[in-house]
Amino acid sequence: MISLPLLISSAVVLITFIFAALQDWKTRTVYKVTWYPAAVIGGICAVLFWAEFIHIDGALLVLFISVIFAGLCALFCILGMFGKADAKALILLSLTVPITPFAAYIFPSLAVSALVNAGILSVAVPLFCLGYNLVKGNRAPFWLMCSGKPVLGSSVKDRFGFLAETITEENGEIKKEFVRMPDTVFSLKAPMRHTRTLREHPEECADTLRLLEMCETVWVTVGIPLLVPLTAGLIFALFGISAVDILFSLLL
Repeated sequence: MISLPLLISSAVVLITFIFAALQDWKTRTVYKVTWYPAAVIGGICAVLFWAEFIHIDGALLVLFISVIFAGLCALFCILGMFGKADAKALILLSLTVPITPFAAYIFPSLAVSALVNAGILSVAVPLFCLGYNLVKGNRAPFWLMCSGKPVLGSSVKDRFGFLAETITEENGEIKKEFVRMPDTVFSLKAPMRHTRTLREHPEECADTLRLLEMCETVWVTVGIPLLVPLTAGLIFALFGISAVDILFSLLL
């Protein structure tokens, strides 16, 4: 039997994800107010859902995983591994739509299934980047070949992504050095490397912008917003297409 509160919550959250993904794609910004309606409606529906189904075998495990997953998303956001909008989306999904109302799940977490689906869909991005760079003859550390490309120094501020080279000037000569891969994982804790920061705070980044203008090309990571593949992953997961389930079914 389909739970009406869960059905309402999943519909509201899905609409919110789609709207947020469109914002993120266009501007790489998601307005805070975007999450409020789904948080209120989804929160109420979640309470009603758990009031009805908490006594069912396995329900406590689902609730435990949902809360733990939400906590981990918050922690990753604090560490700079997730953007605030990405973390809010996953926390919202985990707490308000713990399972899908449309299909049975082996792994009891819709949010985990949606995230894993998103990760698989995102594999297309590094493959495309690697192929593009190989064809163009661009050379950089392998991780950067799979995640970025060189662009005109003067155009960096108009891109979406992360400045992947450290630029310095010695005796009028420009020197560039690739950043380390771990630095990109925690890139959200280094706002001065964000192309968005260069664009929105030109006064504070005047020295960096001056050096960029002197560079013919600079490597920048490709800024694909996580909310786009995450929304696609959620749609697949809602209707029972889950990489986690497929893996579990093969192992069990």
